[in-house]
Amino acid sequence: KQDELKLALADADEGLRREPSWRFRILKADILLSNRKAREALDVLAAPEDSITNEQRARLAMHRGMAAYLLSDYAQAQSELDRATALAAGIGSPVLDAEIGLRRSGVEIRLGRLAEADSTLRNVLRVAAAQNDSYLQGAAAGNLGVMFMNSSRYDEAIYWLDRARTAFESLHSASGVTRAVGNLGWCYHKLGDDAKAIAYLSQAEDGFRKSGNRYEQQIWLGNLGDAVLAQGDTARAAAYFKDALAIARELGDRYWIGWWVNNLAAVSLDRGDFAEAARYNDEALELTKQNPENQSGKYPRVNQAMIAAGEKKFDEAEKLYRAILVAGSSDPTPMLDAESGLTDLLVAQHDDKRAAAEFRAAIGLIEKQRSALSHEEYKLSYLSSLIRFYQRYVDFLIARGEPEAALEAAEASRARLLEERIGGGPRVAIGAAALKQFARDSHSVLLSYWLAPDRSFLWVIAPEGIKLHVLPPEKQIASLVDGYRNFIENLRDPLDSEFPSGKKLSEILLGEVDADRIYIVPDRALHSLNFETLPDPKDPSRYWIDRVTVEIAPSLGTLIQPRKAAAAARSLLLIGDPEPVVEEYPRLPYAAKEIELISRDLPANQRVVLNGASAYPAAYREASPARFSWIHFAAHAAANRESPLDSALILSRRDSGYTLAARDVMNVALNADLVTLSACRSAGSKTYSGEGLVGLSWAFLRAGAKSVVAGLWDVTDMSTATLMADFYEQLVKGVAPAEALRAAKLRLVHSRSAYRKPFYWGPFQIYAGGRV
Repeated sequence: KQDELKLALADADEGLRREPSWRFRILKADILLSNRKAREALDVLAAPEDSITNEQRARLAMHRGMAAYLLSDYAQAQSELDRATALAAGIGSPVLDAEIGLRRSGVEIRLGRLAEADSTLRNVLRVAAAQNDSYLQGAAAGNLGVMFMNSSRYDEAIYWLDRARTAFESLHSASGVTRAVGNLGWCYHKLGDDAKAIAYLSQAEDGFRKSGNRYEQQIWLGNLGDAVLAQGDTARAAAYFKDALAIARELGDRYWIGWWVNNLAAVSLDRGDFAEAARYNDEALELTKQNPENQSGKYPRVNQAMIAAGEKKFDEAEKLYRAILVAGSSDPTPMLDAESGLTDLLVAQHDDKRAAAEFRAAIGLIEKQRSALSHEEYKLSYLSSLIRFYQRYVDFLIARGEPEAALEAAEASRARLLEERIGGGPRVAIGAAALKQFARDSHSVLLSYWLAPDRSFLWVIAPEGIKLHVLPPEKQIASLVDGYRNFIENLRDPLDSEFPSGKKLSEILLGEVDADRIYIVPDRALHSLNFETLPDPKDPSRYWIDRVTVEIAPSLGTLIQPRKAAAAARSLLLIGDPEPVVEEYPRLPYAAKEIELISRDLPANQRVVLNGASAYPAAYREASPARFSWIHFAAHAAANRESPLDSALILSRRDSGYTLAARDVMNVALNADLVTLSACRSAGSKTYSGEGLVGLSWAFLRAGAKSVVAGLWDVTDMSTATLMADFYEQLVKGVAPAEALRAAKLRLVHSRSAYRKPFYWGPFQIYAGGRV
């Protein structure tokens, strides 16, 4: 089927004018239904059933069933589709049977009969494949995607929706492609990736608006409202919902009217306008009663409980919340919203014991849903989007005077994927005693930061105990971090200026910390700050690096997780100075010198050097990197903020490829003590609440490296070659990586050249992936 609906409709009209037969009526109805014009289709089909074949009679019932579905009359839709199935049984056309099944699956999905829909669609796919019907295959894949989407199995939905998109692209079916893109956008929204979701949903809304498909346009307008509401933009969200509602009312679509008034009730709740929320929600509840099988009915019931709570009707609100939780749902969103509302209610009534139980239940539900996801990108964004539950729980525990329990709750959200790979299984909770023992054994102090909207926290973990410090809200800290980093990247010298952000950050973040070896677990905006570049709070005339050795850890759990020791024999895999492949990544001017200087520190039998044309992506795996104790890259890196696991090292071209992507890196097992990424912005591309900074350094830690040295910003200067040569000179002498990197940096700090500025030595940090 091609998307030339206007021409096809004109042909059908011309056919009807010449020959008012059922052949042309059914063709015109099919075209109108493709454009979701249900009432017009029913008008065309409202004719005496004379001079009609059995197949046309079956298609007539099928089209009437589809029209009833679009008008939210599911009982009528089922009745017509049952009639179509019975009529088709005597015809013996597998394709007709499959077409009817495709329409039936939509009704089954809408009514929450997902197992039936799955069975129906698998049969449609088998017939479509046997008949080599590409359009039917694409449509069935699209409906399977929607079925998985409605089961809250979004990673599986994405697989089928991508298949549908590919099929429709090959058929040049613009509406099929656009619908698949819109549904993909909804999946990304539910997985917490709202930036990608908004791009996809906008594309879908724009496509259907231009094609004149009002039914589809209102769906993607409303879904856009959901995505921008998740970003906190209630005004834009309300505008989208109202536009969608106006179209749904115009079409008389009760199903979508119910969604949009429900969502407008949620916006009114956010604004604290409980009277307006009740007006919208009462309409949503009434529409729910008309279709009691519809799973979307849980949402207005959550709103009803929230309205009662907002009006201080606490007993009524609690009953409503608990009724939702007892009833259960395959959709975790209303269940989480009910748990969240119930915890707020119990906290407001100072019922701490029951509130704590509900917090744990909510986090258990989040973890269950996260564990069910199969793709790592989806796990990252899903937990990041729900970090507010952990933030509220941490704040609750601190308010109760339980700082160590709060630390454990914060840790439960951090670096989950990294810990699971390092530990080889599910995460084990880490108690205060184990953390204090680690601090004692490592002669260090651990700093664990937690940024949140109302107030932030720092736990200082020393051998003698754990101390909590309350810090300013996240927004204030993030603003200072951005200002200070911009100052440094503009080649300014904080010690020679009165710029206040550095001193202020030092006071807030470091305060009275007194140790010469520090492990830091950053949070959110703090991942972009090199703490070493801050003025020393004890002596602001020098940098903090002058007094301390710092290592960054994704979490306390990854830090104290035992790791297998590398082979005793020292060996280095050195990859870099690749041949330029695209003009945006020219040859690094000092990469060759860097390789030359580092190579001097090790004899030839202890190093493998892959440079120039030999530094191609597959060469990394071919070199068997698990046998090396040190691995070093001197090359460009391309950071991908939209998809951090597609961040890559830019190497020489071999065959069609020249990139070594993070997703490929993490699947090549390592046993290295150290991986060094002497590359631009190699530390990470995107910070996820929970997992932390994700990108190349994360991928090498995930592959098994004990430590990774990587850069926060770009420095393509001789300073990097000098720093790396000094670093390896120390390593060869047996100095531990963190101390070796600090010594190399201090040579620049105390030089009289421009390289003393933090811009030149500050980007490189060492990330600790575990203890040996």
